[in-house]
Amino acid sequence: MKFVGIDLAWGEHKPSGVAIINEDGVIDRARADLRTNEEICDFAGLSSGNGAVIAIDAPLIVKNATGQRPVEIQLTSIFGRYDAGPHSSNRSNPNFQETGRIQRLVRQLGDLGFRQQTTAQKQQSQRTFLEVFPSPALVILFPCHLHSTHTHCRPPRYKHKGDRSWPELCSEWEIYRARLRSLECREPALKFSPEVNMQVGIDITEFKGARYKQFDDLLDGIFCAYLAYYFWYWGSDRSWVIGHLETGCVTLPKCHLPNCPLKMRAPLSAGRD
Repeated sequence: MKFVGIDLAWGEHKPSGVAIINEDGVIDRARADLRTNEEICDFAGLSSGNGAVIAIDAPLIVKNATGQRPVEIQLTSIFGRYDAGPHSSNRSNPNFQETGRIQRLVRQLGDLGFRQQTTAQKQQSQRTFLEVFPSPALVILFPCHLHSTHTHCRPPRYKHKGDRSWPELCSEWEIYRARLRSLECREPALKFSPEVNMQVGIDITEFKGARYKQFDDLLDGIFCAYLAYYFWYWGSDRSWVIGHLETGCVTLPKCHLPNCPLKMRAPLSAGRD
């Protein structure tokens, strides 16, 4: 088994971040300059026929003509207060139509024997792909611990936006990198190969402007790969599925801490238990 993370660019020929974790929990390889679906599948070795779980950060099922998908409305209601809500996806955008690169990748994965599921089968061989969303997953997996309870905090603001200064962006990226490295102490544990450790061990302040984007995508690809590994390791026990396969769904980690405020705020339609 291997675990593949894809931070999929929506537009044609824009670079995507991809990472592969092997069955020992080691990030073997990671790149953020893959521009076509074919390059992504080749780099990840998806045509080999071996078992794999793939976690994709992109809207994989989009049926609505306008507005937001139902799952996006639910995600916003739960995670909007943490600045971790999704962008809108609908069929008015060519990127989400049948001819767009996202749907072409979905069909390509189907032709390779993969099936989209809501959860991975716990520690079983399979060829599965899931839609994931890093921002709320970061909110869940990295809670803030108080004296006798816990709360959840916003994810790092590492995305380049006009209202964020370059020093702020760099520090937030470094927080994201530190959190990924801290997963070595989690279950399942994530380990970095020397090559990938070197890739992420750069001084991000040296990569201002357009050169920064590849390192943003690189960390997202690595985190998506960890989510694939996490969902395979824990199965449905720690998977929180929001939405439905008919209209679009996102699989997130389930907070296992008691009295989690996220579940208290979640509507029943978002899988509160």
